[in-house]
Amino acid sequence: MIALLSALLGFISSAAPDLLKLYRDQRDHAHELALLRLQMEHAQALQHSAQAEQAQERAVKLEAIALETAQAEQLALNARLQEQMTGIEWVDALAGSVRPMLTYGFFLLYVGVKIAQFHLLVSPSLPWQAPANLSAALVLLWGEEDVAIFSAIMAFWFGSRIMRHARRA
Repeated sequence: MIALLSALLGFISSAAPDLLKLYRDQRDHAHELALLRLQMEHAQALQHSAQAEQAQERAVKLEAIALETAQAEQLALNARLQEQMTGIEWVDALAGSVRPMLTYGFFLLYVGVKIAQFHLLVSPSLPWQAPANLSAALVLLWGEEDVAIFSAIMAFWFGSRIMRHARRA
């Protein structure tokens, strides 16, 4: 029995350093894996912050380009207007008022036609036509074409302004 115990003790004492070394190696590997994970997480965090910073820099550059483009466009328009001016005040004023005057003229023509249509609906000149009351006449006057014209005018005058504000923001 003593021989068996001494053999067992001899085996355990010879294997103990190797077992301790295996245990220490396992702990070292686990520690190294934990360090590698932390390093990877740190590298990913740095990469994400660098990407966010680059995206912000690109946004700033795009905004600067948009402002420069708008400024260059305005300068080109101003230069074009200066080239077209004759230097004679009344001629330049008349040339600048052509589009507004045409717009006002066609608006007055449109209003005149609508008033004539309203008058014909309310008090028809032909005997077989029945007169329409005020609300029915207004509903008949405001059709799809009128809605389209109104929409086009509103989009022209206010749409470009909204788009300019949206581009700035």
